[in-house]
This record gives sequence, structure tokens and C-alpha cells, in this order.
Amino acid sequence: MYFIDRYFWVFSIFLLPALYIIAATAFYLIFYVWKKVEFNEGKIQGDPVSHVQLRRELIYSTVSLAIFCLTGLVVFLLYRNNLSFIYLDIKSHSIFYFFSSIVLLILFHDTYFYWTHRLLHLPGWYQKVHSIHHLSSNPSPFTSLAFHPIESVIQALVLPLMVVIIPVNPFAIFFFLIYMVYKNVRGHAGYEFTTADQRKRKWNQVHSYSIHHNLHHLHGRDNYGLYFTIWDRLMKTFRTEE
Repeated sequence: MYFIDRYFWVFSIFLLPALYIIAATAFYLIFYVWKKVEFNEGKIQGDPVSHVQLRRELIYSTVSLAIFCLTGLVVFLLYRNNLSFIYLDIKSHSIFYFFSSIVLLILFHDTYFYWTHRLLHLPGWYQKVHSIHHLSSNPSPFTSLAFHPIESVIQALVLPLMVVIIPVNPFAIFFFLIYMVYKNVRGHAGYEFTTADQRKRKWNQVHSYSIHHNLHHLHGRDNYGLYFTIWDRLMKTFRTEE
């Protein structure tokens, strides 16, 4: 625990950017370079991703990563000044709570993302901020964090908000961030990895798949959720596959 306490600033500031760089680069190299021909059938939109789009996404993603680093610094300062509910000793809460907290972080983030995403689609917000993200109507793995700086701040603030509301262990944050980055990059990958029959199964219908978010980018509306379709279905914003 001493090691975690001493180097928590490294964990807070650099973990999310590192995970994103690894995941987005891996998805791009595998599906757009190395195995491009083999996975061609899984490509949702047939058009290739242009070099202009890729360059734009890398520029905006770099800015977003810098903002996420600053937000990570905020998390560290909250922890260091005892202004958060971050705890180091897993035994101070039950093992059951440890795993439950990961689920709670995911559900919290899904709710936060849905409603901030809806906000960013309102007139004014969309044209001035969110339209940057939607320049990529045919998303790639690097679309994941290709945000206007204001949108990056809005999305990055969820983690400081979480740690001042939810008691959470750094390892729970770690597993949550792995899930978050994977789902975000996969959702923007431009490829669907499941079949229509698999997605229609009862319990699978609550999950948001790559094709759902791809439809959001293609049409510019509906399917606002990140991990699940729950809020979209409740608010009548779920777009079925076409």
C-alpha cells in the first residue's frame, strides 16, 4: 500500500492516456493495417478512413489526452488532500463491495455519458463543440477521443466526480478504466465483432455494440449510450440496426 500511496500520482495522471494509446493503436494496426483484408467483412461502413480524417483525429486526441492528464492530477490532489473517498486497504471494505464498486462506476459513467452526450447534441453545443467529434461519420479507433477541448473537459470530469461520491479502491479504478477504454475504442473501431443473432439474445440487448455507435456517427442522432442501451431504450432514442 505504501508503493500505491507514493506513486498514486503516476497512476492518476498517466494510466488512462497510456491505456488509450495502447488500445487505439492496437485496434488500428490490427484492423486497418495488419489484418485489413481478413476482417474486411466486419467493416460496418465500406469506405476507407482517409489520411485527412486520421490526422485530424490524432491532433484532437493528443489535446484530449493532455486534458485527461490534468484531470488525473485533480484526482491525485483530491486524494492527497483527503477530499475523495479513495481508499487503499481493500480490507477496509468487503471484497464483495470491491467488485460491486466496479459495476457502480460503470453504471455511473454510462448515465453520465448518456446525459452529457444528449446535452452536446443540443443546438449551439453541437455546432460549437460536438460537431468536431462527428466530423468522423465513418469512425476509426482514433475517433474515440477526437473531441473539442470543451467536450474533453466534460468527459474527463467524470472521474473526479466519481471519487468524491463513491468509495473506491485504486485497483477498482484500474479495472474500470480498462473496461472504459476497451468499450470506447471498440465502439468507434468501425468493425462489428458479433452477429445479429448474438445481439438479439435477451441479455445481450442491454449492451451497446459497435454497430449501434456507428449508426450514431452515420446519422448524427440516437444511440447516445456508451456501454448499454438502457437509457436509450428508456428515453426512446435507441436506433435499431438498419
